Amino acid sequence: MVGAARLLPPQQLRCGSGRMAGTALSAWFWSESVWLPPGYTWDLLVHAQHFNYPKFYDVWTYPFLIAGAFIFLRYFVLTPFMFTPLAAALGVKDTRIRPPPPNAHLEALFRQYRSHTPVEEVRKAAHTAGWTERQVERWLRQRAMSARTTDLGKFCGLAWEVLYYMVYCVFGPLVLWDKPWFWDIRHCWYGFPEHDLDTDVWWYYMVALGFYWCMTITHTFQHRRKDSNQLFVHHILTIVLISFSWACNFVRIGTLVLVVHECADIPMLVAKMCKLCGRQSWMDSLFVVFLLLWLSTRTGIYPVWILRSTFFEAHVILNVWYPVYYIFNGMLLSLLLIHLGWTYLILRIVVRKLQNKQIDDVRSSTEYSADENDDDSCKKD
Repeated sequence: MVGAARLLPPQQLRCGSGRMAGTALSAWFWSESVWLPPGYTWDLLVHAQHFNYPKFYDVWTYPFLIAGAFIFLRYFVLTPFMFTPLAAALGVKDTRIRPPPPNAHLEALFRQYRSHTPVEEVRKAAHTAGWTERQVERWLRQRAMSARTTDLGKFCGLAWEVLYYMVYCVFGPLVLWDKPWFWDIRHCWYGFPEHDLDTDVWWYYMVALGFYWCMTITHTFQHRRKDSNQLFVHHILTIVLISFSWACNFVRIGTLVLVVHECADIPMLVAKMCKLCGRQSWMDSLFVVFLLLWLSTRTGIYPVWILRSTFFEAHVILNVWYPVYYIFNGMLLSLLLIHLGWTYLILRIVVRKLQNKQIDDVRSSTEYSADENDDDSCKKD
């Protein structure tokens, strides 16, 4: 793919496209003074003969094809022929609560408020339907319970992510093992931006983008979880960060960010699968592994190894400051803030474990939605 016909740089695409020609916004956005170090132009980089600069439109074509292939593989191959039989063999049930009798008015109320319907709205709905408020609350509760993802659905979703992360975690070191910047991060800045793009690195980037586009697309039609908004923001930020680093040829540091971020998710996801299978002791052990990996990679290696280099080494080696440097570091810092927020929630789980001798959930990205938790508390009442 890397050896295909060279695409024009963003600036030339802007000038040569009838739809984008003459637009001040495009001219401002692709300004070389913003995106490129002083002395470089899009023309110079894209048409250089001694190295292969990343083609900008690769990130807006191939990842969507890969995302489509992932969606087909997940829902039409792996789920029916691999994940579902495995779940059945492990005793995972596919039971769903029966939905309440159809009621158009209450259905609209449920879609608007879920199980957090204000008291005033419940009172109005009861008056309209000729029901008691208790009957309306019971209908809404049963509707929320019937909308839950079944244990089988959760298991299959987790199995898909585990499979991807396991393969990708093996793929990363294989790609980077012979790369000098894997062993000495300063090579991410030596000779920048004239870094040649290898074919295996191209695939490493495209597969990651394809996966996050796949997760973003499927996120729109999956049942909402209590951290759905956070996950959606995380996926979008990851896509923007990967695409941004590609356009600026920050690909070397981008590969290191990717290789650091994927391994901790595996024990967390497997722990959730163990919970669905009723293997509580396995879940507890995997949670410890997850906690150690998370703290060592997301809050240890990432800021100490990667952010230290981007914040304190890059500008010294390059001996230049330009806008993209600040934008790139701002995005990397935003990613760290998300990690710290999740770390706070993880440590809350640890405290709960020490207090109650039980882990009720693994990280905030539980497969249970806030609605479900509310419903469970109602049942206890």
